[in-house]
Order: sequence, then C-alpha cells, then structure tokens
Amino acid sequence: MSQEKLIPADQTKCAELARFVVRTTFEDLPEAIAQKAVRHILDSIGAGTAGAIAPETTILTQTLHAAGEGSGAAPLWGRGEKMTPLNAALVNGTASHAFELDDTGGCDHSGAVVVPAAVAALELAGRPVSGKEFITAVVLGYDIARRALEACGAYEPHNGAGFHSTGTCGPFGAAAAAAKILGLNALQTRHALGIASAYSGGLWACVHDGAQNKRLHAGHAAQGGLMSALLARQGFTGPAQAFEEVWGGFNHSYAPTSSDPDAWLRDLGKNWKLARVSIKPHASCRSTHSSIDAVDNLMAKYGFKADEIAEILIIINPFVYGMCGGTAIHPMNAAQLSIPYSVAADLVFGSASLASFTREKREDPC
Repeated sequence: MSQEKLIPADQTKCAELARFVVRTTFEDLPEAIAQKAVRHILDSIGAGTAGAIAPETTILTQTLHAAGEGSGAAPLWGRGEKMTPLNAALVNGTASHAFELDDTGGCDHSGAVVVPAAVAALELAGRPVSGKEFITAVVLGYDIARRALEACGAYEPHNGAGFHSTGTCGPFGAAAAAAKILGLNALQTRHALGIASAYSGGLWACVHDGAQNKRLHAGHAAQGGLMSALLARQGFTGPAQAFEEVWGGFNHSYAPTSSDPDAWLRDLGKNWKLARVSIKPHASCRSTHSSIDAVDNLMAKYGFKADEIAEILIIINPFVYGMCGGTAIHPMNAAQLSIPYSVAADLVFGSASLASFTREKREDPC
C-alpha cells in the first residue's frame, strides 16, 4: 500500500473514535445505559471475586510472585493481596473469565476485559476519579470493544475463523476505558487505540482439550489495553491506520472475507453497545444457554422430570457444534463448553450454576 493512498492520521476511524472517547461525558449517556453499566461493573467484579480461587488465577498469581512481580498498590479481587496495576488487570481479568460467570454479548466477554482495566487505571490516574467518570469510561470501553467485533462482521464469522474475540477485540475496549480514566487527550487516545492492536490475540484451539489459556485471553486483553494507554501517555505511538482497510489493518487481517469497516463509526454515540450485553444466568458458555433454557421451558410447560426423559435432540449450527458440541467433562472448562453436559447438569442437579460443574458433580454417576 503506497503512502499516497493512506488516509490522513486525523481523519482515520481511529482518530474519530479517539475524539468520541475524549469528548463523551456522563451527561451524554442515556440514564438506562448508565444504570446498566453499574450492574455490569458489579457483575464483573463479582465474577472476578468468585474466580479468585480458580486454578488459572492461582497459577497465574503464583507465577507472577515467582517472577518477582508480586507487589504493588492495586488489589486482586477476592485474594486479599495487591500487585502492580498492570498485573492486577491481568489477574483480575483472568479471574473474571475463569468460571464462565462474566457477561456476554460485547467483545464477547467485555466485562472481564474492560472493568479490570478501568479499576486498575484508577491507581495511575494521579487524581480523584468520580463515579460518573468511571461509569462513562466503562461504557466507552464496552462500546469500542463491541465495535471491533462488529467491524469483523460480528461474532460468528470472526470466532468461526478460529479467533476468540474476547482476546482479539477486547484490548481496544480496555484501552478506551483506561485512556478515559487517565485523562488522555485525543491524540494520545488515538495512539492508545492503535497500540492496543499489538495486544490483539487469542485462538479457539483451547476448545479441543479445555486448555486453561482461554481464561488468559481476558486478562491479557485487560492488561494490554491498560498498557497501551500508559504508553500513549508517555508519547509512545500507535498506528493511525489500525482500523482502515489497509494491509496490516485490524479488519484486513482478522476479517478478510467478512469485514464491515463502517461498523467502527456507525451510529456512534447513538447506539450504545452496552445495551446488547447480557448478564449470564448459567455458569457455562453463552452458546449453551439457549439449549438449557429450552429444556427448562419445556419442563415448566409440560411438567416432566429428568428421569422421564429418554433422549434430547438439539439442533445447532456447525459453528456452535464445533465449539460446544463436545462431551468431555474434564477439565471443568471443557464441561462448561459442552452443550450435552450443561443440559444434563441442569436436568440432574436442577441448575447449570457453578456448583453443577464441580469435579464431584461432573463425576456423579447420575
């Protein structure tokens, strides 16, 4: 791509999004969106507190301690200890995603990325940050993270290609939220969003054996977004063309056949993306929820019990089958990605809550 064809830096999508982040205030948010943000902030911290005891969180924390990274001023949720803000974002993000309790429908799991980054940024703001400012930053983070996914053509084509959108799209939302809390100007915020492309990553290879690195995708995105904002504050530069249809751009690289470049700016400031994010009722992958709910609705309507069921036939598309059609029950995250186990657990144990995915329940002969 020749230089002559490149869009001027201050006219790029990245620049327009940066200006949007900088100029947006709490008063610009619809009341319903602000109230919803509070629920998602609390839900994300709750998910992270629960996930503090997860093996992934424990191993990550132990590893950071062993590497001499185990001290700082930012709290680790539910663990009674503190680390540096960057490492707190990493650990709390990982913990928030560790038990599949985090919200869904954003980047996908925006709460586990945006909220840990925003909370950690408070320690580095150098000034008091009001509740309204914090809520605004979180809403903006959700907005940018979801726009990244929609620019890829939405969830199915991007994730169907093998990318875990929480890791690939999440860093941009975390960078936006952190930039807002740190008080970056438009140029610095543009650089932060561009730098965040360096932290964009995450593959669905984990689905084949329940590997623990899926949880790390959220933590890495949270930490990467915060680091991007901190680097930009110090004058580090990021690519202005990160969101343009150019070689090496995000869409061109991650969504070569499904790119929707207009999604970055479509209805900006009007269609708040947090509105389409949901809090999960079950402790399993969101793609298992419709099957669980369908069985629950049928049981409520017809009054049958689990021991009266001979067979359950669930029709799903090939993409969902590849992600959630497995029958492995070990480790726990494999069971949480399994429609067969999630539905069976809901029937046998009365819910698909976190308790239904413990080793004791997974090995129950019933």
